[in-house]
Amino acid sequence: MKIVNLKIAIACTALLCVSEAAASQRKGTWVEEGGIIKFIVGRAAATAQAEAEAAYGRETCDDVILIEPWISLDEVNEMVPRPGAKVLFRRGGVWRGQLQPRSGKPGHPIVYGAFGKGPSPVLEPSLDKSREDDWRRVEGRAGVWMTETHSGVDIGNVLFLDSAGDVVCCGVKKGSLAELATERDFWCDPESFCVFVKSAHNPATISAAVELAEKIHCIDEAYMHDVVYDGLALRFSAAHGIGGRDVKRITVRNCDISWIGGGYLYFDNAGRGVRYGNGIEFWGPCEDVLVERNNISQCWDAGLTNQSNIDGAVQRNIAWRSNTVDKCEYSYEYWQQGAAAVTENVCVEENIFTNAGMGWGHAQRWNPNGAHLMLYDTTARTHGFTVRANVFGRSADTLMRMFNDCRDSLAFSGNSWDAQGARLICRYHGRPRRNLRYKYPDRLDTTHADNLAEIESQGSGARVFTPDDFDEFLAFLAEFSKQ
Repeated sequence: MKIVNLKIAIACTALLCVSEAAASQRKGTWVEEGGIIKFIVGRAAATAQAEAEAAYGRETCDDVILIEPWISLDEVNEMVPRPGAKVLFRRGGVWRGQLQPRSGKPGHPIVYGAFGKGPSPVLEPSLDKSREDDWRRVEGRAGVWMTETHSGVDIGNVLFLDSAGDVVCCGVKKGSLAELATERDFWCDPESFCVFVKSAHNPATISAAVELAEKIHCIDEAYMHDVVYDGLALRFSAAHGIGGRDVKRITVRNCDISWIGGGYLYFDNAGRGVRYGNGIEFWGPCEDVLVERNNISQCWDAGLTNQSNIDGAVQRNIAWRSNTVDKCEYSYEYWQQGAAAVTENVCVEENIFTNAGMGWGHAQRWNPNGAHLMLYDTTARTHGFTVRANVFGRSADTLMRMFNDCRDSLAFSGNSWDAQGARLICRYHGRPRRNLRYKYPDRLDTTHADNLAEIESQGSGARVFTPDDFDEFLAFLAEFSKQ
């Protein structure tokens, strides 16, 4: 085994002289995915695919590459470690920006992990705006302050931290400057990406630190394969903690992911922004995925999710095991649409899900609907999907929301449901899986509302289970378990 210290290994002066201005000018591309036009920050799809393909031909190694805090993520992203290498960040360190991993090959994954003593190494794609001179008053707008970001992407959250680095509170995102009315309301100008905050005092003086969450995944793993993330702390992203499509043989374990989401994913037909952000998301085709022993909290949407609306996508062999998810709008979310899409062998097991819909984003949503299991409309051919031995704790709205009649493809067993900790236990819509009207994102583009009459218009046997209906709910689940 060879241990590489980057203080010696990096000899290229150009890599060591990345200016702050250059690092903050995020470059991205507009892409179309499943009918949605998105702005993606990170490697272009063609580049990522080429890198992933090249990995199969590389020699393997057992190198350990140690990343010190003064080595930037831009420098780490320039590295091309061989399959089998370990890229380890020093515990106690903080890195700003986005990690763009490299692929290993079967049996020889590249591991991104931690070394040393202390707290988990932190990766955060946020902008520090903690100095008073970062902010200036806006003329003609009483109590409104602005800061330049030089970002090029949406700012989805403004976070106020105490001296220990913990989040005390966050801003409330508004759609225009004119809407800033209450303390900590903020608006991100979609042209300049300057941020405006309503505050009686300079925002830098009302807390120990101020972080602006950019719409950038903490880890962009699109098209990667044979990668392990172990013992990392990911936070302050307005997109996903870990996100990317078309992945294979990915393991995520022992990671802490928090304060995720809030950026605009796209704009509906009326020009209103639809916000998003998941702790760990697998989008589109994905196979042989293991997510275990992670702590996920304070995500705009789901803590954990695999989802897609891409034609022909296959999601296969996915295990979500022994994770703790707290204060996310959804603890686990699943849906898949698209012609000839397939989902098989997915297991959600032994997780502890608490306080769904009780996080930072719930009150800001146009559709607040906290749920531990959010099973949206799915048209994919699905089998081998099991939910077992999980603990479902309190929820602001319901423990489970299920849109389709999927008794032929989904099994429940051994779960613990806190019937007294939720207003509702389950909202079941009974919608068919074929010939659905208003599939995602069509319904949002058309209605931008969670209109139950529209959702249930095609359903049969729709049912709402309250805590008083707990025995009936268990009998309902037994119908699935028999399949």
